[in-house]
Amino acid sequence: MNPAYLKTSRHLQDYLSGVKKLQPFYSQSLRPDWQKIAAEVSKAFKQKEIVSELIAQNQQSADPEMQKNCQLLKKDNTVIVITGQQLGLMQSPLYIIYKTLSTLWLTDKLNKEDNGYQYVPVFWLEGEDHDFEEVKSLTVHGMSGGLKTIAVDEDTAEQGMSLKSRSLSKDIELVLKELKETLQPTDFQDDLFERLAAIYKPGKNWLEAFKEHMAHIFKNSGLLFFNAGSKKIKKLSVPFFREILQNNREIVDAFVRQSNLLEDGGYQNQVNIQDDKSYLFITKNGPRQSLFLNNDTFYIKETGEKFSQSEILKLLDENPQWFSSTVLSRPLWQSFLLPVVSYVAGAAEISYWGQLKSAFEKMNTVMPHLQPRHSVTLIEPKFDRLLTKYDLAIESVPGSEDTFVKDYFAGTHLGSVTDTLADFEKTIEKNRENVKELIKEIDPTLIKPTEKSYASILDTINKLQNRFSRTISEKEGTIQRHLKSIHESVLPQGTLQERIISPVYFENKYGPDWVEKVYQQFDANFNEHLIVRL
Repeated sequence: MNPAYLKTSRHLQDYLSGVKKLQPFYSQSLRPDWQKIAAEVSKAFKQKEIVSELIAQNQQSADPEMQKNCQLLKKDNTVIVITGQQLGLMQSPLYIIYKTLSTLWLTDKLNKEDNGYQYVPVFWLEGEDHDFEEVKSLTVHGMSGGLKTIAVDEDTAEQGMSLKSRSLSKDIELVLKELKETLQPTDFQDDLFERLAAIYKPGKNWLEAFKEHMAHIFKNSGLLFFNAGSKKIKKLSVPFFREILQNNREIVDAFVRQSNLLEDGGYQNQVNIQDDKSYLFITKNGPRQSLFLNNDTFYIKETGEKFSQSEILKLLDENPQWFSSTVLSRPLWQSFLLPVVSYVAGAAEISYWGQLKSAFEKMNTVMPHLQPRHSVTLIEPKFDRLLTKYDLAIESVPGSEDTFVKDYFAGTHLGSVTDTLADFEKTIEKNRENVKELIKEIDPTLIKPTEKSYASILDTINKLQNRFSRTISEKEGTIQRHLKSIHESVLPQGTLQERIISPVYFENKYGPDWVEKVYQQFDANFNEHLIVRL
């Protein structure tokens, strides 16, 4: 059963369920004939020189599993399972790890089926991305409680530049210092921070630091890394970018046509198509900028520069490294470059890939299978004990922290204790008057002693009430703090843990083996959100 806090789009739900009206937007079903699609991809793929460059980018590694996969790529029956993501600081947030593990899981599954093809896992390094705000920070749980976000300052000279062109500033040393002071000291901490300091050095290229850290986390997995932004790959990509530029209106119209069909089917488009965009970026000795098209003229809004089609094609031939893909053209470029049989995607990606099938067909490129990544919540031992203590199921935790706390107290008897004592006091007061009337008739001299006794009883009840009130208040305060800490662990900032917390938090606390523990929980049921107890 999925937890109450998990919210998924109807698009993803229908994709996972195999709803018929959504199937025409994808080339493959969720569970395809793998041998058939591998054969189709292998037959259509012609870019052997690009695969050679992928091998060259990974052949310096001493990891034997990486070298094994590099050798496999030289064979005609080898295809690729790929994923990619923005290069978040220290692999942040967690879903970067889960996306990669899902890629390794699917690759392992397909290789075990032994259908005549070999499958190699690849991570596409999103070095072309220029949204520094999205990648510059990481968030962890502090040892004194609460969340702490730590960010790297941006060098003014690098504003708007792609990540592949950025270097780590001197500020990275302060980030590591603050991170270590924030995290709980553990037996794993010294080794972890010695490694982080060796990877994240001032002046080091951002993409290379990300790649080195990922290679360490996934050592011995055979995961290869692909930098599509290298000069050689850009040169080899000229035919792709040329086709996009020459047939731009037809390709954008294909985006529009597919998007309209999705809307007609009742689905919301993840990416709003703009008719005047070419869906390519251009980087001319500075920030990356969108390339627009009006009639037959390409232009850059920020600079006012204009190019005829022949001029932009000449610019491409002379400076291919200036051109890069956008969110919609990247999947097309990916399948041009590599024999991709499956792309491991998040929910938003699955949605916008549904806008692309017509463009794949227009470019005569095989659209790969889309594999949903696993979604995970990690439960630390401390919070697992609290869940048991308060008889709570993680699956029943709601999205709202206030609702979580209120619902718990509504189901307990703590609030009724004071009310019960108050009712008891009212009963004694009522009996007190009845007894006084009886004593007056029997022996009026006993009235004062009786009053004294009742006063003593009421004083005792009052003291008991006060004591209960203090105890209940303390108990409720403790429970409330516990409930809030559970909720913050499961849903930091009210959002899925995997979208906020940095993996470095868990490596510091549980050592490098936590990744393998998560991997061992993966299975073929992508409809279920995984709860992994550490």
